[in-house]
Amino acid sequence: MIANRSKNLQSDPKSWQQNAHAEIMAVIKNKDQITYNALAATANMTGPHKIHRLTSWLEQLMTEDHHNDRPLRAAVVISKARGGLPAPGFFNKAKELGLEFETTDRRASYEAYLQTVYASISEL
Repeated sequence: MIANRSKNLQSDPKSWQQNAHAEIMAVIKNKDQITYNALAATANMTGPHKIHRLTSWLEQLMTEDHHNDRPLRAAVVISKARGGLPAPGFFNKAKELGLEFETTDRRASYEAYLQTVYASISEL
């Protein structure tokens, strides 16, 4: 896991989305993953309900990526409690967008998809 590799993060509370986006791109470039909590901290999120606000934004990012025929960048954001997998909301949103991870081995299908995300860095 990485904690904070992005450079030039902004401290303006309104720019947490820009900070989160920069960190996600750094994570992808480094073929890594980051937890929801670490991303919220790195993005300089303040105030209550940070993880809820972050996951809502990640779902918007997923929709944007899907509509632009890009791999879902949010795939690199994982739950500490789920052994290297994103939270269920990621899989629910992916299914809503037409991506199926519900195979006999969710972990294997997720890890294969993650490789697609890493390989796409030049397209993002």
